[in-house]
Amino acid sequence: MSFLLRLLLLCLAAVSLNAADSESPVELSSTAGLRSGTLLREKREVRVQEGKARMEPSNPDSGFSCRFMQKVNLVRRLLGSDSEEVQVREMVCELVNYSGVPPPPSEQAAPLVGKTLRMRKTGGSWKATLTEGKASAEEQKFMADLAFTRLLLEIPEACLLNQTRKAGEAWKVGINESAGKAYGAVVARDIECTLVSMNEQPGGPLATVHLAGSFSMQRPMGYLSEIEVTFDATLVRRLSDMLDLDTRISGQLKLVGIVKDKAGKPVRLIQEMPYTLTRSMAPERKQAP
Repeated sequence: MSFLLRLLLLCLAAVSLNAADSESPVELSSTAGLRSGTLLREKREVRVQEGKARMEPSNPDSGFSCRFMQKVNLVRRLLGSDSEEVQVREMVCELVNYSGVPPPPSEQAAPLVGKTLRMRKTGGSWKATLTEGKASAEEQKFMADLAFTRLLLEIPEACLLNQTRKAGEAWKVGINESAGKAYGAVVARDIECTLVSMNEQPGGPLATVHLAGSFSMQRPMGYLSEIEVTFDATLVRRLSDMLDLDTRISGQLKLVGIVKDKAGKPVRLIQEMPYTLTRSMAPERKQAP
């Protein structure tokens, strides 16, 4: 048998093997995950470019637009499944309410920049505290934002628990944490998932997963309000350690709360905000100072 013929047969065998592997089911979650003490660099950005708000009952001129942005650069030290230490390397925010022409950017650094937080999950919610000193009211607000976003980003993670799927396979999941109106609990519905593709990389196989659905929550972060959120998410998960290297989410957030109008009367404030969220994570090679 000639060398070229043997080489051709080997290539055909490799193609057949790869085709068979791509059709094999893979586990999309693991109880082991990342080890305690692992350092992760997380970069995240949330944007609402042009949200709309109105008051009911209201006058015709009570409507306004809103713009929101929060960009963070964190170093997270994992201390277990429900605890971690977080160094805030960067945190830039903007929240603007306006009527008519959008105002120029007014992004500002948050007071948590340079601070180290301890985050713990208790009772189904994440809580953040400063490792040193007592937090001001403004710092507490930003810590609540970080903890709330951390909770919401667990929804895609929950969708993949105990899932063993093949590339191209679609399925539905139910992850309701509450069947009623428990305050601060996520009530998810109509979630559909697809294992879009598998891609072999030097660091291990990568799974690209698409998720779409919605969830609601009563009294998020303790506020007298309720939210409804739709999401369309794509994440890339490295299966060797179940780390989500890249996450991109878009959707609509509707918030309904009670506020007082100019006359001091209680009215319903309704905000509808199209949002985008991007997040990247990677192991932090150097020890955080």
